[in-house]
Amino acid sequence: MNILVIGGTGFIGQRLVRSLSDRGEKLFLLVREGSLEKAKKTFHDLDSITFLGGDIEKTDLLTNLFSAGEVLNEIDCVIHLAAVYQLDVSFQEAYLKNVIGTQNVLKFLGRLPNLKYFHFFSTYAANQVLKGNILENDLIKEKSNFFDNYAKSKNLAENLVRKNVSKKYQTIIHRPGIIVGNSQTGERDNDNGPYYFFDFIQNIKKLPIVRDKLKHLPLPVQKASMMPVVPVDTLVDWCTHIILNPKQRELSTYHLIPKQPISTKDFLEQSMKCLGLPLEIICIPKTKFFSPVFRLLRIPKELVFYMEQAAHLDRTNLNTDYPQLIEPDFKTYLPILIKEYLRTKT
Repeated sequence: MNILVIGGTGFIGQRLVRSLSDRGEKLFLLVREGSLEKAKKTFHDLDSITFLGGDIEKTDLLTNLFSAGEVLNEIDCVIHLAAVYQLDVSFQEAYLKNVIGTQNVLKFLGRLPNLKYFHFFSTYAANQVLKGNILENDLIKEKSNFFDNYAKSKNLAENLVRKNVSKKYQTIIHRPGIIVGNSQTGERDNDNGPYYFFDFIQNIKKLPIVRDKLKHLPLPVQKASMMPVVPVDTLVDWCTHIILNPKQRELSTYHLIPKQPISTKDFLEQSMKCLGLPLEIICIPKTKFFSPVFRLLRIPKELVFYMEQAAHLDRTNLNTDYPQLIEPDFKTYLPILIKEYLRTKT
């Protein structure tokens, strides 16, 4: 395939580009002109890449039209990864990059006469406030309330994609779970999501009463709350397989999560054990008491979502279409994640 990757210089994008290049695919990377030299250095060893100057925040998308006419005719697959991922992002920034950016990409697709596949990277959190069993085809409406602007903007973007499904090409929506570092090296690019919990554990270890006296730690965690963590290398392997083996239908949606996600309680207990604080979590209702405690320990309010979410993410579509996908055991790579986390914190 001739694949245009939008967002190919990000944490997932870099690895996905290399994975697709290793399999002999011809790649085009849309890169902001100010980041072009950096992108060329990142992929200096790959001969399969053609760089296009562009910006998803621009209506025209392409800002440098060098030989673009021929390129547009070649592209038969587009992968849209570009987004802002921080949990504490402002709504203005999230809306510009995640919603307006997606809107501009959808418009751009109309300029590709031979387009066959459009892969959009959403998130499992696009259904953040739903409870019960969440199917891969479910998506809550745009006006729902969300815990953070990232999830809200990605929900709006996915709604846009679904409203613009075309008969001219197939649309595949990828909904990754909580992306963590590499399962073999622990390498990561930020301390978002579950890494806040590692910070939390390290902070409470400093409290003598916790370190020396407590055997149990009461936290506002629902017993049914799950942490669908996926190592970045596993996610890239899955997405590569899906991209190179698309199913023949107008719209496909996949929850890219473990078959058996670990509970938030187990995640915290196993993480505390690895970090030298072997406490048992006691699940209690949330009270006003926790808000000042979290602020004191510098834990973002967005983490409340992880503690309160009690939904079950169904992955029937993924199991049916790609039953051969494999994943590592959480217990085997958690120590690797924590070892790398501690190394970068010292």
